[in-house]
Amino acid sequence: MIIKQIDWQGTPAYTLENDNLIVSICPSVGNNVYSIWDKTLEREMLRVPASPAAMADEPVQYGTPILMPPNRIRDGRFTFEGRSYQFEINNAQGNHIHGVIKSQPWTVLATGEKDGALYITSVFRLADDAHVQHQFPHELELEVTYELRGSTLRHLLKATNRGQTSAPFGYGLHTWFLLDGEPENWTLQLPASGIWELDETNVPLGHIAPLSDRYAKLPEGDVLKGHDMDTVFQIGDYPCLAVLSGPKADIRYSGSDLFKQWVVYTKGEARDFICLEPYTWVTNAPNIDQPAEVTGFRAIEPGVSLELEVKLEVTYK
Repeated sequence: MIIKQIDWQGTPAYTLENDNLIVSICPSVGNNVYSIWDKTLEREMLRVPASPAAMADEPVQYGTPILMPPNRIRDGRFTFEGRSYQFEINNAQGNHIHGVIKSQPWTVLATGEKDGALYITSVFRLADDAHVQHQFPHELELEVTYELRGSTLRHLLKATNRGQTSAPFGYGLHTWFLLDGEPENWTLQLPASGIWELDETNVPLGHIAPLSDRYAKLPEGDVLKGHDMDTVFQIGDYPCLAVLSGPKADIRYSGSDLFKQWVVYTKGEARDFICLEPYTWVTNAPNIDQPAEVTGFRAIEPGVSLELEVKLEVTYK
């Protein structure tokens, strides 16, 4: 096992390597896990950018972007506890999309090996970034540890409110898994209780519908060929678990209890990619008139920390 800093085309990056996987992380561009090489299958698992510049230009298009808040905020606006928030309008439909930290530089705090696992811990302090503060004026400190043990990669977040006011908090990952151009050979199992009905800009209308015929097989597993998804699933009472099964391995992708929704995105009809996106709050959650236990809307109080986990586990056939 080895962890090392590398020069990725002039940009510092880190690799965690053991007998199973090589995990590449770029703290300076969103703390993105931009590559996972499976040594057993000799295949790349993620959509990898050609360069750090390519990832910085389109930070949500590669690897495992960190989203805070995830997905869209209608008109980039919401109010909370009498305070108004205005996020930049950064998509063609006039909404804000995918949050304020997707390409920001993180600071590495520690790297090492402990109890048979490799780890790297990095931090992003929102108070230090003027661009973030203009949109989201809270002193949140985000500390993420990536831990590699065997064929399992864990994403561990500790979010601490260092400020004096309650901070609305929604978090997600936009993970790009490769299908190798063979969607007929891949199945997705996604236990879910329903789907959010969306408007023409992919913002929820506030209603959750039962799974339609098109998605009825997903809780038990369905072949991806023919699916065209940009779909928001409500997890309900199920665990936050997606299983992507290929010819030689299963990829189990799971989140801790705070994750209430999945977005599944195939970028047109499934062929090369599928994005599995666990969210702690649904798209546009602050503006949806539904209970917080449904939308996932929450805030972190001053002096309080919140912890969550996303786990990626490869099991071989």
